[in-house]
This record gives sequence, C-alpha cells and structure tokens, in this order.
Amino acid sequence: MVDKHLETTALVDKEMDSLPYDTTTFIQQETQLNEGDDLSNGYAEIGKSNKGETDTGSENKDLHGTSTILTPDDVFSKTHDKAMTIITQGRYQWIVTTCVGLAYTGDLTELFAMAFIIDAAERDLCMDDVMKGWLGGSVFLGMVLGSFVFGDIADIIGRRPTILIGLGITIVFGVIAAFMPTYSWFVFCRIFIGIGTGGTLPAIIAYVSECSPKSFRGRQQAIVMFFWAIGGIYAALVGWLIIPNDGLAVVVTSTLVFRSWRVYLLICQLPLVTAFILIYFINESPRFVLNHGRPEEALRIYTSMYKMNNSGCCSNSMPYEMPDFEIPMNTGQADLKQSNSAWSSVVNTLSQVWNAQISLFKTPHLRTSLSVCCLWILIGFGYYGLSIWFPAYLKKLELDQYMNQTKVVTNGSYANQEYTKELDNIKFVESIFQNVSFHDITLSHVIFDRCSLSQCLFNNITSSQTYFDDTTFEEVLFNNTDFYPYKFRGTTDTSNGSRFLNTRIGCLVNFPVKLRSNKAYLESLIGQLSVIPGFLLGFLIIDRVGRVPALVSCFGMSSAAVFFIWVANNEPTVVIMNFIFNALLVNVWIALDSVTSELYPTHLRSTALGFTTGLAKIAAVIAIVTFGKFIDLSKAIPILITAGVFGIGALVSKTTPESKDKLV
Repeated sequence: MVDKHLETTALVDKEMDSLPYDTTTFIQQETQLNEGDDLSNGYAEIGKSNKGETDTGSENKDLHGTSTILTPDDVFSKTHDKAMTIITQGRYQWIVTTCVGLAYTGDLTELFAMAFIIDAAERDLCMDDVMKGWLGGSVFLGMVLGSFVFGDIADIIGRRPTILIGLGITIVFGVIAAFMPTYSWFVFCRIFIGIGTGGTLPAIIAYVSECSPKSFRGRQQAIVMFFWAIGGIYAALVGWLIIPNDGLAVVVTSTLVFRSWRVYLLICQLPLVTAFILIYFINESPRFVLNHGRPEEALRIYTSMYKMNNSGCCSNSMPYEMPDFEIPMNTGQADLKQSNSAWSSVVNTLSQVWNAQISLFKTPHLRTSLSVCCLWILIGFGYYGLSIWFPAYLKKLELDQYMNQTKVVTNGSYANQEYTKELDNIKFVESIFQNVSFHDITLSHVIFDRCSLSQCLFNNITSSQTYFDDTTFEEVLFNNTDFYPYKFRGTTDTSNGSRFLNTRIGCLVNFPVKLRSNKAYLESLIGQLSVIPGFLLGFLIIDRVGRVPALVSCFGMSSAAVFFIWVANNEPTVVIMNFIFNALLVNVWIALDSVTSELYPTHLRSTALGFTTGLAKIAAVIAIVTFGKFIDLSKAIPILITAGVFGIGALVSKTTPESKDKLV
C-alpha cells in the first residue's frame, strides 16, 4: 500500500514539473522568491533560474516542442488534478455526494409532490383544469429564474452557500405553501419553490464534479442521479400513505382546512431539512476556493479530504498527513467585493451575472455552448413531453374504459326509496322518481336525462360530472348541495315548487371523476424504479466509454424505441414503455451533467449549468403544452416528434467535445 501510494505521488509530482508558474509550498516548506520577481496579478514569475537561464514564464511545450500559453485556470486545473490523484476516490466523496444527493432527493420530491396532491387539493383551492396547468407551470417558471440567476451566483459566492440558499428558499416556501388557503397564494409559493430548486441543481452538479477524481467524475454524477429515484420513490410512498387518509383533516379557520395533502407537503420537507443540516457542515469545493485566491483554505480542504480517505486504510507507518503539495501563488479570481451600499452590491452582482452568461457565447466557448444548449433543449422537450404524455394517455385509456362501462337505465321507475350509498357512472333515461331521497352521498358521473322527479329530497350531496338534462322537477328539496345552475342543462325547469336551501357557496368548478387515486402512486413508483437500472448502466459505462458515446447511443436508442408506442394500447404496455424510456434517458441526463460541468472553466462552470438547465425547463414548458394537445389525437404525432427530437440529439451529440479526460 505504501509503495503504491509513493508511486502515485511521484507520478503526479512529475506532471507538476511542467507548470510554468512558480508555486508556494504550505507544508514543511516556505516560499522562496528571487530578487526582482514580478508579483503582478498575484503570480510569481521568476526572472532568472538558479542556473542563470531565463524561465519560460507562461509558456509550456508539448511533446512536439510547440509552445502553448497556459491560463491561470489551466494551472489551477493541473494543481487540482494532482491533489485529487493523491487523495483518490474514497470516504470523503461518498459522504459529500450523499449530502448533496439528499438535496437532490428533496428537490425532486417537491417536483413529484404536485402530481400527487393536485387532485386532492382541487376542491380546497377551487382549481379547474386550466388552473391546474398553471400551478404545474409555476414551478418550472421558478426553476427557469432560479437556474439562470443562481447558476451565476454559485460561480461568485461558491457552490456550498448557493446550495444552502436554494435549500433555504425551498424549505421556507414549501412550509408556507402548506398553509396557504387560496390558489393565488399557493401558486406564488410554488414559484419560489421552483426558484430554490432551480438554483440548487446547477451548484450540486458543479460541486460533485469538482470534488471527484477525474477517473470517477462520471460515476459520481450517476450516483447523484440515483438520488433522483429516491426522491420519486419517497414522494410516491409517502403520498400513498398520507394523502388518501381524510381522517387527518383539521379545521384551522373558516377558509383553511388542514387536510392530508397539506400534511404531505410538510413531510416532503424532511429530505430538504436533513440535507440543509448536513451540507452546512461540509467543506466548500476546493476547486472553487483555489480559483478564488484562497490557497491556504484550499490546502486545508485537500488535507481534510486526504485524511478522511486514508485514515484506517494504510499501514501504521503511513502518515495521515498529505504529502508535500504545492499550490500556485496566484491569487486567482477575486471574490465579490463588499460595496458601500446594498444597491451597489446588487448592481455589481447582476453585472457579473450578465457578463458571465454573455461569456458563454464568446470565443473559445461559442461552439461548445451552442452544442450543449441544443442538447439540453432537446432532452428537456423530449423527456418532459413523454413524462406528460404517458400518464395522460393512461388516464385517457381508463376514462374511455370507464365511459364504456356506464350503466344506462331506461324507463326506470323509483318510488319511496332512499339512497345512502354512492352512485357512480350511471345514466337514467326517461325515468320517474317519486318520493325518493338521496342522503349524505356523492354522485359521480350521474346523468338524469329527460327524467321526472316529484317530491324528492337531495340532502348533503357532493357531485362531480353530474347533470340534469331536460328534466322536470315538482316539489323537490335541495339542501346543502353543490347543484349550481350549470348542472341543470337544456329545458330543465326547477320552478315548480322546488326549493334550494343552504347551497354551498364558493367554488363553482365541476370537478372531474376520480379514476386514478391509487394507480397514480403505483405507476409513478414503477417509473422511478426504472432509474435504478438506468443508474447502474450509467455507472458502468460513463467513465469507460466517455460522455459523447453515451449521449449518442442513448439518444439513438430512445429515438428507435419510441416507435414501440404503437403497441401501447393498454395500461401494462404503457407502463412498460415508460419504464424503458426512463431507464434510457437517465443516462442522457448523467452524460449531460458530466459533459457540461467538464467543458467549462471553473469561473463559468455553474453559470453554464444554470443557463443550460434553465433552457431545458423552458423546453419542458413548451413540451407540456404541446404534448397535452396530442392526447386525443393520433399516436403518430407524439411518436414522430419524439423520435425526431431524440434523433437530432444523437446527431448533435457527435459535434460535442469529449470531456472524459479534461481537467476541471
């Protein structure tokens, strides 16, 4: 073990000999500067060597003798690579990846939660289908804002504080949202939840990339993606246990009933709170610290990483202190300076944010940015398009089956009867009801078509998709019902001695029939379990074959597999297809996270991740609107669009530079 470690140290020391800048040693050595050395911009540039020869300064010669200019970021990248080679993959990376992975779990739990509460909350928030769509879109709107702004901020103040700020925003507004009594305030909170979530994800990806050895970076991103599955599984299981439990309802005020779905939103905060506490105690990314002119702090972090990874695994003769390690004297990029006023600080920060995003589309990053942005737009459109189409198509299949099973009663006659059990999916045609009572029940998709009701009672009735078409009433009493005028259609007349008492005030929405209360949890759970085989595949191949081959193959296979949607004519086949697509597309996410974090220098890394993930969310909103219109149309439309999108993704991937061996 000792010999192997010494060989590794000797190897990286040999690589560091080519660095053009003078370096300072902080362990067991002191900095030695020759008289006349130039310290401008924080670099030590030695005029004469001990042998009287002129130092090459910022020039470095490759194997062919060609001189190249190394930027400060190149120097820091080599320094960081040396440190991570000595430190190796170990306990430290597993711990910090688990901490930020829990943040990923919490963020994804918040996103998945909406799919589970939206039906349970529709009455409390009085939401029709359009309002539900805006509620779902509000999170993506927030994520776009959060990605664009906080991606840049993570390159200014650091990865760790940005993650903490994003988690804090998500937790605070997640808790507040659970107590919001109205739709507008609930949407307002969801926008800020999206801002927190969108701001956290780019910093997480950058942090993981910068804390991992080059040979393990892709696998670390795959591990983070595994926490995506944990978030989906957690949201589905907790939702299945909590939301159907109506016994949890507590009346807080006249306008706020704290039902089970609100309890569920509070429980969804647990992963976020846990992640916030854990991340508070971990170190900043050493690569970011090094780039911002804090060499002593960077060295302290490297040393702590080395100690944690090597303690207890070496022989007693092996010291737990990191071997002699040199860090460039360059002070790096200056940290954000404190301004005299809060307004000046805000203006200065926004200026840096704008300049950083503009830099993405200047030389030498222009071609890379165009390629990477295109890939994020394509995966955002294709993935979220399928994510909305599969469950909506399942719902359509079940609704068609439900309607085909509608019981039709023609010329029925009912007298002196009392209904105390729910009536569901029944249509009465030209039927007569004489002295019939309906007490404390729900009428779900019940149609009275050209019927006659005389001396009947509807007491304490809740209805959905229930109508009276061309029906006559005589001395009928409606007490505590939600039978609003729009439920009496055609020539229906209620003026003949009929009375309406205590008609419920407030929400006039005609809520849809509940079909998928339990199936939604199961199908979401199956969909998230598909991430596990996708994660295993990505973990095995991403650092072996490279990022670009993974992108090309997974985009290509997804484009070909989409044609199997033709056979998806029932629930089992649709669920299976959703499973396959999730498993394939997870690898696209893993490869995109890796390649985007590796192709850009440290001062633009999180900016690029924030900008590209923001574009993906914009594409997602467009996909949700577009694919939502395809549900009642031919399956050929979503098939051809999705196949084309993923096929273009495979072609664009070939133009993307490989980053597997690139230093960060």
